Amino acid sequence: MQLTLVGSHAAALPIPAPQRYWNSVLPNTPMPKSLSQLVMPDFISVGKGSVILHNPVHKEENWAYSKDSDDENARFQNDAAENAPFCVKYADIADDPAEAESLTQVEVDPNRTIFFLEKDLHPGRAMNYRLAGSGNSSTIPFLSRKTAEAIPFSSSQLPEILDKLSVKPGSDEADLIKGTIQNCDSPGASDEAKQCVTSLESMIDFATSTLGSKNVLAIATEVEQGAAPMQKYTITVDGAKRLAASNIMVCHKMSYAYAVFYCHSIEKTTTYVVPLQGADGSKAKAVAACHQDTSQWYPNHYAFKELNVERGTVPICHFLKAEDVAWVTNQKPT
Repeated sequence: MQLTLVGSHAAALPIPAPQRYWNSVLPNTPMPKSLSQLVMPDFISVGKGSVILHNPVHKEENWAYSKDSDDENARFQNDAAENAPFCVKYADIADDPAEAESLTQVEVDPNRTIFFLEKDLHPGRAMNYRLAGSGNSSTIPFLSRKTAEAIPFSSSQLPEILDKLSVKPGSDEADLIKGTIQNCDSPGASDEAKQCVTSLESMIDFATSTLGSKNVLAIATEVEQGAAPMQKYTITVDGAKRLAASNIMVCHKMSYAYAVFYCHSIEKTTTYVVPLQGADGSKAKAVAACHQDTSQWYPNHYAFKELNVERGTVPICHFLKAEDVAWVTNQKPT
């Protein structure tokens, strides 16, 4: 006897809360793959004194596990924030002289591009760049806002956070959690809005309120699966496409037990979508942010050393990694 199933299996699955919220607030905005792959039913829930794991797949990826777990080898992966000193805090290090001074000690790597000039965005320009991450952090999913808000998230509550996530104080995981929360608690630049969002719903709210519109685009760098994380990329003949918006909000994926993004607004910034061809034959579509005013950056910023220019003289650009998301108002590109 053969049974015939009528209808779609996917249609029978419940739509995760973050997806429902996106659909209701941003019905005309496509969701970038870097975000959509993080949307799924909650894989943990908050119980009495602990976080309970519901999806063993994520335990195998070494991110979240319950207090009853016997797995002593669980480890967080830290890849998404690899460029953090350069790309997450580039705009506000002038407010932290100690951190800024430490970055002046970083030697320029001649075999790797981090920053480039706006005039370099032309077909045929080649550069060695890391676009794709190599760790598990890029696929750690969102929690629903309801679940995320039930878990503490501040430096003052670190012992409680570690206890709820069953992380041993002093472990590598604890250090990563502490570092992420400290970055989130630190003040941003005086002229930027910043927030660490612990759910997709919170990201949507922060983006639309910061940009002052629900007519927005969410864009991200897209790299062909299997591409070498770092390689020589060449801008293809199609050339860069400039977006009309002059302000941008960027969200950087942080290392944490569930998806957390450091989001901040940037003024006087031109955004481009750039088609690239990798040396290994792979294709990519990268989002480039070009900062038109660098006059307030620290005088010895890495970018000035890499490009051999002085602050405030020329626009300086960098690509966003595949884990990052840029939000701009939806205006016609040029």
